[in-house]
Amino acid sequence: MAEDRDLPKKKTNIIGNIIRFFFYLLVWTVIALFINILIEILGILFAWWELPGSAHSLQMLRVELGWLNRDFHGVLGSPTDNAVRFSSYMYNLFFVWFGYDIAQSIVDSSANTGYVGYIKASLNITQLFFVRVFVLTFSLPIFLLFAAMALVDGLMKRELRRFGGDRESGWIWHRAFQSIKPLSIAPFVLYLASPWSIHPTIVILPFVLMISYAIWLSTLKFKKYA
Repeated sequence: MAEDRDLPKKKTNIIGNIIRFFFYLLVWTVIALFINILIEILGILFAWWELPGSAHSLQMLRVELGWLNRDFHGVLGSPTDNAVRFSSYMYNLFFVWFGYDIAQSIVDSSANTGYVGYIKASLNITQLFFVRVFVLTFSLPIFLLFAAMALVDGLMKRELRRFGGDRESGWIWHRAFQSIKPLSIAPFVLYLASPWSIHPTIVILPFVLMISYAIWLSTLKFKKYA
């Protein structure tokens, strides 16, 4: 046991950590999709929604496309057209194989059953999911810009703090640094899994500020030998 304690710790691989982060992000986005579909199906089953059947999910899709066209026009070009185009591309990628529309065939085969509403709602939620992914993808520069500003300002204040003789805090640095990863994944999960129409700025801006603050604080309180 003593020999194990004396072994040097493995160096942190930055590239490996980045790959693992994006893998976790991908896994959580898929989980968010299934959570959203499950909530939508339960809402239809137990009549949680004011609109019957797949009408609730279709209304959500229309509302959020309307927000894109109204609030992001000029920023994303023609946001509604681009979002629909991206959603259609992803639909064809996952559901259309060799010219055969698997999803539509399932809908047609269940047209005379009581499950067609659930299937249509699941497809609407999947399309809404791709629209939301489109929005989050084009919001990444905002996250990167605020993160870069927080990093630069934190480094400057850290140098000033060191010249002033202030003490480093390994405890604060660890807590702030460890919070960056969950704060980066949380907006994707909350936004993509939301069973209600939610404006993207309500989710994106608070988490942009929280992530930036965590980066700023971890940089400011960084301790080389924690």
